[in-house]
Amino acid sequence: MKKERIIQLEMEWAEILKGPQRSNPAKISNKKITASELQTELLYDEEYQKWLKDKNEIKKNLEEAYSEDARPLIDDLKKVGINIKSIWDLVNTKLSYKPAIPVLIEHLSKPYHLKNKEGIIRALAVKEAKGVACRAIIDEYNKGPKTLSTSYRWVFGNTMVVIITPEYVDDVIAIVSDKSNGISREMFVIALAKVRSEKTENLLISLLEDEDVVLSALEALGMMKSKKAIDKILMLTNHSKSEVKKIAKKILKKLC
Repeated sequence: MKKERIIQLEMEWAEILKGPQRSNPAKISNKKITASELQTELLYDEEYQKWLKDKNEIKKNLEEAYSEDARPLIDDLKKVGINIKSIWDLVNTKLSYKPAIPVLIEHLSKPYHLKNKEGIIRALAVKEAKGVACRAIIDEYNKGPKTLSTSYRWVFGNTMVVIITPEYVDDVIAIVSDKSNGISREMFVIALAKVRSEKTENLLISLLEDEDVVLSALEALGMMKSKKAIDKILMLTNHSKSEVKKIAKKILKKLC
């Protein structure tokens, strides 16, 4: 029932973001008005005010539904002295929450809504989870269907950039070497630059030929200050895509 409630609210949220439903479409005018005048105009716009009220109500209901879905996690965090209303409170804080790390790892594999699971993954992108959360992050990424949204799968690599340690390099290499993982590999590629070795350097150079992650490979090789990659990067300065050419020239300048 919780999942169905969230799905319904997410649909309502997507719809409300389209803007106010106007009974009479506003006429296009070339008249310029100030921000203050616009604010006053909207203040007395009944349709806009109704839309704003509905929008705030749906947002509140959706946030409450997400929190209810994550209730077991929130309750377990409270037991270790971490009091939050949403997993995203941890994502957005600048304070340390080391006692939460084991709890987050334990709950990562639980069947929460993807919004909450993404929050757990992002909350593990802290130095206190370095090495400790790698196995859980890698296993959860590999366990998930490749049909899940790329943006969700991408977040795993984003966390690995922060927490990777040498003993997990082979696991990350396996992920980035599997082209079926698509562009969700991008940040896993960057993570390899954090553990420098001839093996990772050679792999990153080979990934310069992979269109899905060429930009990430360029960035990673720049981070590694790879002289070995110069010749291949030079070739990319004539790439058909302007962004690849631009980044290749930038990295080349850094290396030479």
